[in-house]
Amino acid sequence: MGLDARYQALPGGSLLLELARRNAGVGGWLSSITWMLQDPRKESLAPGGPDPGELLLLGAVRDALKTRPDLATHQVDLQRRWDHLHFVLSAHRRDAPGTEDDSLAGIAINGEERIGPHVVATQGVPLRYTWPETVERIARMLESFPFDSHREHFTFERLSQAGVYKCPREKNVEEDWQWLRERFDLFRAFYVTAAKHGDGVLVCVD
Repeated sequence: MGLDARYQALPGGSLLLELARRNAGVGGWLSSITWMLQDPRKESLAPGGPDPGELLLLGAVRDALKTRPDLATHQVDLQRRWDHLHFVLSAHRRDAPGTEDDSLAGIAINGEERIGPHVVATQGVPLRYTWPETVERIARMLESFPFDSHREHFTFERLSQAGVYKCPREKNVEEDWQWLRERFDLFRAFYVTAAKHGDGVLVCVD
């Protein structure tokens, strides 16, 4: 069992978010939105008979796709290595003096604010949303971030000392760095694309 982090672009004024805030049933299913956007069929819903909240969310997803079919592909998954990336992006996460960029790094990974007290993923972690204005700042920060120059920090000793979630085994550190290096490119491209569209970002840790 572990916590994976997924990121989905959603417009700031999206009816999907408002529906989740107002309707507890929809809010309980919002963590499924990435898969719903990719496969918005009733047959793809949870087995055992659709829940009313799930059906409402599916209807809202279908409506959103009519005007923004691109949302189905505007997502990225850090799996269980989201804290690995946070460690690289944030000096504060490495117990060094922080800057404004460190705050943006934390929001990029964890989201800006909770959507509502009832909007949680299946393991109880609150879903969070980052507003378009902040997404623009994050995109600029990621575009200028010198990722490769931080390789020196990504060691088993430093990761262990910082209590990084799902710390890699010592023998796997180089392999994990290479994975993270490739995923950072996807993460950066995701935020840059979201900023260009004026979208916010839904963060689901589950």
